[in-house]
Amino acid sequence: MAKDSIKFKSVLSKKPLIFTAIPLRDSKTGDPAHDEKIIRNLKLREEELGNALKNAPRLNAVSVPELVEENHEGKPRYNSIYTRALARGTADIVGVDAIVNKVVAHIENYEKFVDWIKETHSLGISNMIFVGGNTRHHRYPGPSVSEANLIARRLWTKFHQEDVTIGNISLPERKEEAKRMLFKTLSGTEFFTTQLLFDSEQAINLLGDYDRQCKVAGIRPATILLSFGPIRSTADLNLLDFLAVELPDRAKEYILEPNNLAESSRRSIINSLRVYSEIVSFVEEGKVSVPLGVNVEQLTKSNLQSSIAMLGNFEKVIDLSASDVQDFLRKIEKA
Repeated sequence: MAKDSIKFKSVLSKKPLIFTAIPLRDSKTGDPAHDEKIIRNLKLREEELGNALKNAPRLNAVSVPELVEENHEGKPRYNSIYTRALARGTADIVGVDAIVNKVVAHIENYEKFVDWIKETHSLGISNMIFVGGNTRHHRYPGPSVSEANLIARRLWTKFHQEDVTIGNISLPERKEEAKRMLFKTLSGTEFFTTQLLFDSEQAINLLGDYDRQCKVAGIRPATILLSFGPIRSTADLNLLDFLAVELPDRAKEYILEPNNLAESSRRSIINSLRVYSEIVSFVEEGKVSVPLGVNVEQLTKSNLQSSIAMLGNFEKVIDLSASDVQDFLRKIEKA
């Protein structure tokens, strides 16, 4: 049950703050002992995340992504399991809404999509993020993201009474991304989570372009959740490469230069707050009408405490003006 019955949809225009947790990375084998162990691990992960997030009163939702690798033919290899159960179980412990992520490119047919929608609803989840395939060079069996937006909303209206909230992914560095976002907004998406951000330039350019295109189209822009996650060591860079996240040299040198895990985590938080303050300043000064929010991501299992620390800092600044965020940033830089 969401905190005080507040649904994620109702806070989309009020700077929502969400936490994205890493899923269980395993697969069912049919062996009872192994599959029972997965269930035990699921419960342990729910408790670990729930206890870590309990003291985050400003948190609005918990999200869990679906991890899918593709071979050279575009065939999927699923690296996560029970993502919906983990999102729902953790959200229940914390008392917030749950968000689930689905890679729609690999949905085999319409019936499979119907089953997924019904199963998702049965778990009490009405917030979902649809993701496309890894490349435009493959012919995927599933729908495009815009098609999935339309199909899911139709299915939800057909089967259920309450509203569905649909989100998509935004890649600020991708060519013509604002136009892609406009089309997805027209197809029903209400929020975007960005790729992880380590500087502000591309996100600022995207926000300006998307705002202008929505004004020309005469539509309300979707909320953009700016995504941040702590990195603690050079080992984390391998994961960023896998996720195709661009880490500018200046940010890399600033965060990792001390070669100290505690200091790297702190500098990672400071860098994220700096990027956030620059984006908020642009939105305020340019009178950009795109609603903003924040998504704090847990990149690795060992990064949980750093992620919780980052979440705590964003709780303190998310409702502040750009100038007040900058004042807060100066204080923690001196600490």
